[in-house]
Amino acid sequence: VINICLYRSISTLLALVGIANAVQLDSVLTTENSKQLISKFKAPYKTLEDAHYSIVGLKSYQQGGAVASAEKEAACKLVKTVDTKSLTSIFYAATTQAEIPACKHEFNSETLEFVKGKISETSDVKTIYEAVSILKSLGKAVDSDEVISVLLAAVKADNSVLASSLALLTASQLSKPNLSSLLKSVDVEDMAAQADELSERYLHFDNDLAVTATFLSAAISLPAKSLPISNDQVILFSNFVLRHKNSVSSIKEASLLVSALAKVASASQIAVGKAQLISGTSLSEANPSIKVSILNVFGQPIPNLSVKAESIIRASDNEVLLSNAAFKVDENMNYQLLFWKNKPKSGFYDVTLAASSPKATLVGVSEVEFRVKITTKMALTNLEIGTAEKDQVTPTLNSLKYGGKTESMSADTQQRIIMKFQVQDTTDKSLITPHQAFVRFVSSTGQEIIFVAEHDKTLTYKFEIDLATAGREQFNSASGKYSMHLIVGDATISNPVFWKFGDINLKLGEAKKSKSSFESHYSAKPEIQHTFRLPEERPPVFVSQAFTVACLLPIVLLFIFWAKVGANLGKLKLAPKNIIFHAGLIGIFVLYYFCWKSLDMFTTVQYLFGVGAVTFVFGNSVLSDIANNR
Repeated sequence: VINICLYRSISTLLALVGIANAVQLDSVLTTENSKQLISKFKAPYKTLEDAHYSIVGLKSYQQGGAVASAEKEAACKLVKTVDTKSLTSIFYAATTQAEIPACKHEFNSETLEFVKGKISETSDVKTIYEAVSILKSLGKAVDSDEVISVLLAAVKADNSVLASSLALLTASQLSKPNLSSLLKSVDVEDMAAQADELSERYLHFDNDLAVTATFLSAAISLPAKSLPISNDQVILFSNFVLRHKNSVSSIKEASLLVSALAKVASASQIAVGKAQLISGTSLSEANPSIKVSILNVFGQPIPNLSVKAESIIRASDNEVLLSNAAFKVDENMNYQLLFWKNKPKSGFYDVTLAASSPKATLVGVSEVEFRVKITTKMALTNLEIGTAEKDQVTPTLNSLKYGGKTESMSADTQQRIIMKFQVQDTTDKSLITPHQAFVRFVSSTGQEIIFVAEHDKTLTYKFEIDLATAGREQFNSASGKYSMHLIVGDATISNPVFWKFGDINLKLGEAKKSKSSFESHYSAKPEIQHTFRLPEERPPVFVSQAFTVACLLPIVLLFIFWAKVGANLGKLKLAPKNIIFHAGLIGIFVLYYFCWKSLDMFTTVQYLFGVGAVTFVFGNSVLSDIANNR
């Protein structure tokens, strides 16, 4: 048993690792995404640049389809406002006009010579790209060898990813170009290898949508039987572009995003797709088929695919139910397999899906794994219920049909309550073992007691309680009438049971006086009587009076001694500083009195600081005068 469980765990882990490592599209453009992007391309347009990117975006999204008349008219008006002294303006006008056959605007020979003059070794890659695009849009001849030569010079001056990508897009427009020399200077594989990777799901260049989308378009546009980047890299770059489908802020960004995805969707070398389980993960008689859709990056079905289930394995015991089962395509271009006709047992099944395309290599969905759940309806059979004495070996049980009720029952602490039943799968009449099977007792006061019913080797569920023990521990010796309910359910059962099948009168003796934990926790508690610490007894009045006299005695003695010795006040002058000094001394003594009487220490120190400072300053002056007069 341990070896089997270990084998299953390892198999599941390897399967999950395989799924995790498989490179797949994170998402595709939904209908809502498409509406949001197309809304950015709607007329009117503010500038010729906006008109250019809008028309290119619409044509790319519709993969060469028609553009609405409102957008055509708005764009054509702006084409006629072209600034023939600006190469970029001519580029916007010429390429936009090429997408709208009904829009006619003549470019004079002077303008064409101006454009041809830009194809030189002193021009940068962007200038050469715009010049070649203008001439190709106007149907003018272009010397492929000359363009390749000037591109090589421009790439040597600027070998950035954007410049190199524009060089490849320029070369892809040429007629039968010799790309060997250019591809030596522009190493596409090396550029892709230097791209930044994020979470093993995205490839990008400096988190820049414009640069990444331009590179992806350029790599796929090259006329070759195989792409210069790997299939996984195509998916990872596409994931980064799709990541911005809800966050593009300008018409240009939206157009570059759609143009790059259009290149991916129309690539002749590969077909990038995403498989989606549209039937849901739960299958039943009402939903009998596994349905999948395989969509391109625009969320459109990829036609003419061969789809099959390589294997369908029951998760509980690894039994292979189907292998190499072909899916059929329906009118909505969805692929479906009628799995229910094989009468699968309820449970979970792991499906391995394989798809291929006859024209191109299908990537992203070549092998997909997912889990489905088979749900079924159940029926309760062989229901029996009754009571038996403690020592009765073979109890007498009464049969019961699902949906009915037993006759009124009664039991006491000398008896047992017994119930038996089986659960049957209605599909093939086999016995099943749902995960949840309970018997619930509810008293007239609302108290609930729930017991678990467990199955034996014959798959028969049995519920038995000894009221001598359960009556005391579970029922809390609470006699009375209880309603009985059967609860049966499982994740794979579509019709769970919650059935009241009868009442029973229990005689369990006197109820315990002690309350349940719930009642004792929430019932009123007795009032807490608390006595604070009593204050210490004060000393007798005589002691406090004697202490007061002792405190006043020094000052009394002072006046007595002054009277005997004689106070010499002759040299006391009524100068302001003398008055202030003595007033300060008196104030300090008064402050001490109030400290003892009512003030706290901090307030006393605050006042003492001011009075003491004044007394110190003037006292120093008074004592200096006395010393000088001697």
